[in-house]
Amino acid sequence: MICVINIGQLPHVIWSIFESAFGWQEAAGGAAGYTLSQAITNGFQRSMFSNEAGMGSTPNAAAAAASWPPHPAAQGIVQMIGIFIDTLVICTASAMLILLAGNGTTYMPLEGIQLIQKAMRVLMGSWGAEFVTLVVILFAFSSIVANYIYAENNLFFLRLNNPKAIWCLRICTFATVIGGTLLSLPLMWQLADIIMACMAITNLTAILLLSPVVHTIASDYLRQRKLGVRPVFDPLRYPDIGRQLSRDAWDDVSQE
Repeated sequence: MICVINIGQLPHVIWSIFESAFGWQEAAGGAAGYTLSQAITNGFQRSMFSNEAGMGSTPNAAAAAASWPPHPAAQGIVQMIGIFIDTLVICTASAMLILLAGNGTTYMPLEGIQLIQKAMRVLMGSWGAEFVTLVVILFAFSSIVANYIYAENNLFFLRLNNPKAIWCLRICTFATVIGGTLLSLPLMWQLADIIMACMAITNLTAILLLSPVVHTIASDYLRQRKLGVRPVFDPLRYPDIGRQLSRDAWDDVSQE
C-alpha cells in the first residue's frame, strides 16, 4: 500500500539501489574486501601447516620435553616462541628468497616448493634446488614418523592399545601416504584444509574447557616470578590438577 501511494518515487529508489551497489567506490571497496579476506583466509590455512598453532599436535612433543624452569607455564612460553620463530623468521626468509631471486622467478608459473627450488637455483646454483629437495624429504619423513607416534600415544591414552587398533592405524597411515602421492595438488589441499579444521575445532574446544586450569597454572608461574624465585610447579599445591596428572609427573622437580 505504501509503495502504491508513493509509486512516483519508486524509479528514483530503484536507481539509488543500483547506483549504491555498482558505483566505482562500492566496486573498489568490494574488491579490496574480497582480496583482504582471501589473503587472511589463505594465510591462516597455510600457516597452520607451518606452525600447527591450535592444532593440538605439537603439545604431544612438548609434554615429553624437560621443561626449564620446571613449570608447565614455562613450556607453554617455549611453544609460543617456537610459533613466532617459525612464522615470522622461517616463512619470511622463504619469501625473501623468492623476492631476491628477482626476474628468475617472477614470471614462472610455479608455486609452493617448486618456486623455492627455482629461487635457490637462481641464487645458489644447481645445488640449491637439490638442497631444498633433501630438506623437504627429511621434513616429510620426520613429520610422518612424528605424527604416527602422536597417534599411537593417543591410542594408549584412550586405552585402545590393542594389536588390532595399532595395526589398523599403521595401515591407515600407509594408505594416507600412498593416497597423497596419487591425488591432485588442489584436491589434496582441500582435503588437508578440512581435516586440519576438524582438528583445530576439537583442540580449541578442549583448550576452552581447560581455561580454568590454564589460568591457575599461569597465575602460579607469575606469582613465583614476582617473588623473584625460580618457578617450580608443585602438584601438591593444586590437588584438583594433580589428580589429572600422570603419577610422579612433577614430583622430582617439586622436591629440588
